[in-house]
Amino acid sequence: MKYSYIILFCIIYTCLSYSIKDKFCGDDNCYQLLFLKKGAQQSEIRKQFRELSRTFHPDKNEGNQTQYVKIVQAYEVLSNEETKTAYDEYLENPNRSEFYHHYRYYQQVYHPQTNPYIVISVSTLLLSIIQYVARIGMYKNAIGRVMESTHFKKVVNERQKESNMSKEEVIQETLKEVKITGAWSYPKFEEIWVIAILNFIYSIFYRLYFTMKWKYYYKDGNGKREISEKDQEYKTQILLGISKSRWESVDKESLISRQLWIPENMKEFNEEQRLRQEEYIQQHSNKYKQYKRFQKKMQ
Repeated sequence: MKYSYIILFCIIYTCLSYSIKDKFCGDDNCYQLLFLKKGAQQSEIRKQFRELSRTFHPDKNEGNQTQYVKIVQAYEVLSNEETKTAYDEYLENPNRSEFYHHYRYYQQVYHPQTNPYIVISVSTLLLSIIQYVARIGMYKNAIGRVMESTHFKKVVNERQKESNMSKEEVIQETLKEVKITGAWSYPKFEEIWVIAILNFIYSIFYRLYFTMKWKYYYKDGNGKREISEKDQEYKTQILLGISKSRWESVDKESLISRQLWIPENMKEFNEEQRLRQEEYIQQHSNKYKQYKRFQKKMQ
């Protein structure tokens, strides 16, 4: 889309500035200047240009500066496939508007030479590799800091005294118990950008597929067909708005067994959650009030 805006701006500016002829050979015919027929191949164009250059070059005794400049201009237009295509179209449609010819010229000359989808794909892959390598480096850095900590060294020394293993073996065994979370954790496969993007695209299409399946195959959960365990789990996850990563840490079996896709069950569940929240707020509110009263007594 952005290329269209650039081309449009160039067209408007150049249309107001000069004619499309100035982009080619002016009032002359580029093919005729090189003594060629329309549609000549690149090999013919190069060969003819070399011969004419030897004849009209200003350094020659019989050279012609004006004619040589025109020959060079014609060669520049025809030796480039993009400008040659634009010029051929100009010759085929001489009665079309200036705006049209300017548009076709800039479209041919300045359009992306490489498929933008390939550029995006390769860039995403390279960035994913950089991201993975960087995360590995961050994880190793975090492990290094843990090993340098006083507590870690103390644990290693105590365990070495209690066992017959070497210090290096004790360190490796102790590191297995170290859990690093957050941005410094060891990168998971699904966290890599290219995989995350593919998963995101897949999740969109799967969500659409599941919506149609739930509506027409399961009849919104009211049909006679038995809902598979996988679909029960996915529907429950959607209804509760729980992310995939958090879903693994909740009591899935308990939530699925409540069949929350049934409106009455969902209403009952929401009411329970509301009461729990009110109870939690009330309990913490009382503790806060007790704490403030205690502070006043201490003053």
